[in-house]
Amino acid sequence: MKKTAFRLSLLLLTLALVFSLAACQTLTPQGPVDAGSSPVTDPATDPVTDPATDPATDPATDPATDPATDPETDLATDPETDPETDPETEPQEIKNLILIIGDGMGLDHIAAGELTYGKDFGFTDWDFVTVNTDSVYANGYGPVLTDSAASGTALATGHLTVNGYIGKDHNQVDVQTILDYAKSLGKATGVLTTDSLLGATPAAFSAHSRSRSNAQEIANSQIYSGVDLLGGATDSTCTALVNQIEAQGYYYIDTFDDIERAARKQKTYWQLDMAGTDADVQLEHAVYYALKMLSRNDEGFVLILEQAYIDKYSHSNDFANMVHSVNSLNNTVEVILEWMGERTDTAVLITADHETGGLTVGSKAGSYTKTFTGEGGKTVYYNWSSTNHTQAKVGLFTYGITTPDYSKFSYYGSPFTIKNIDVFNLMKDILDNPVTYNPYN
Repeated sequence: MKKTAFRLSLLLLTLALVFSLAACQTLTPQGPVDAGSSPVTDPATDPVTDPATDPATDPATDPATDPATDPETDLATDPETDPETDPETEPQEIKNLILIIGDGMGLDHIAAGELTYGKDFGFTDWDFVTVNTDSVYANGYGPVLTDSAASGTALATGHLTVNGYIGKDHNQVDVQTILDYAKSLGKATGVLTTDSLLGATPAAFSAHSRSRSNAQEIANSQIYSGVDLLGGATDSTCTALVNQIEAQGYYYIDTFDDIERAARKQKTYWQLDMAGTDADVQLEHAVYYALKMLSRNDEGFVLILEQAYIDKYSHSNDFANMVHSVNSLNNTVEVILEWMGERTDTAVLITADHETGGLTVGSKAGSYTKTFTGEGGKTVYYNWSSTNHTQAKVGLFTYGITTPDYSKFSYYGSPFTIKNIDVFNLMKDILDNPVTYNPYN
């Protein structure tokens, strides 16, 4: 806030000086810089899309390339488009939306990460509401303890559905996802997960199937989904479909060494070593390139991110690796905020599809039966009560928008608790009615 006030004061002083000089000299007016925007590169004229490009003229290999014409130019650091270097930047309407899903991440999972690493996760200071995650029976009634397919579909489509269904309502009808809707608005779209792309949560945003177990159907559905970026951990089913993937215009990579080049394409499909805490590529490593790629679209983008291993390690009650995964999610948030800088056109939402493990944590022994040694030798006390999903509420944290009026959603009509389908409703509302960025959120 202080930084913003300082910049405003500086701007007013500058304007006063300009008006005082107007009587003495003629000024050439200049149009405002559209912060954070850049034309989408035409693949027909982009030298990067031609594998036979002469290295002498390829912007990827020419250090003298003009940043104004180089599609590899980083929008977050280009002084011509970076809001942080433009004192005339005004708050903009939201055009970019990022949804981060901590699979299985209950509120105590977040607290466990903070206690273990001895720090507050910044996103816990954002606007907050609790979320109910139950699914339904085939007749549409519930509640039913959800799986990731039904809960992911609820987040992605705004429809309650049956466990196991991907992108379908309880009547087995294909329903529009938030990425489908964003695409209809001309926005770029992406899914990036530490799971296989065929996992239930990423599939819910990019495919349609009656069964989360039908890997082949989900893979084919994703290939023809039109989603611009599909990125996840290596999966043999996907690897076997490289020819089909490339036939649909995707630039396919299976090594992080190629990610810089992939980020300069209009459609990319990534299979990377992202599975688990020992993976070479963590979510926080890959997210920057996803942002770099999608932000080239003038109309903005919608990006879905999933840290899948919070859930996987919670199923096995593996506390150490679970908190590592929660910390990875927090690191990913920090990368996003660093990328945003002073951008005023991006909203970030963080939630979970459900809670896994029935985790409770504390900083004192009390009734806890298990301990873990965190940073600086601090003892973290905890209990697991399950190896499955639970009906515990999860959180929704929002950044970059004025506090939503959650009571307007019909399911509960409450300002304190919403249904998982309301996360979709909130995202659609942001896209339909682009609210002005709130830098003081």
